[in-house]
Amino acid sequence: MSKDARELDLDLVLSAAEKAKFDELVAMLAKRGFGEQGPPRNTTFAEIERFGHRTGRMVARAIDARLAAQHAEHFATEEPCPQCGEKHSPAESRHKLAVQTEVGGVVLDEPAFRCPPCERDFFPSADSLAD
Repeated sequence: MSKDARELDLDLVLSAAEKAKFDELVAMLAKRGFGEQGPPRNTTFAEIERFGHRTGRMVARAIDARLAAQHAEHFATEEPCPQCGEKHSPAESRHKLAVQTEVGGVVLDEPAFRCPPCERDFFPSADSLAD
């Protein structure tokens, strides 16, 4: 695992510019949920919290999909067949894989490979999804 992803229980440390963009995103999402003036007076904290968590899950799924797509690009060159070891280039069409994350479903788009001698398809980036 990369050093950037090791401290999963800690908040990310953002630069001033990143913090400003993050605050912008939070403001935009809050406005989308409760309008320009924010939550009405009779809104409970539980309602605010539910919206925050729903929004957080949406952001988490988007980050999962983006990082998985970037990770899949490491497998966009020739890869060995897991059965015979012969190297093959990825197919032109990619494989869509629905995965269930801790916060909901995400559809991943990954390179697909075909080994004609073994008559099998394989997806090297999928092997890294095991945990």
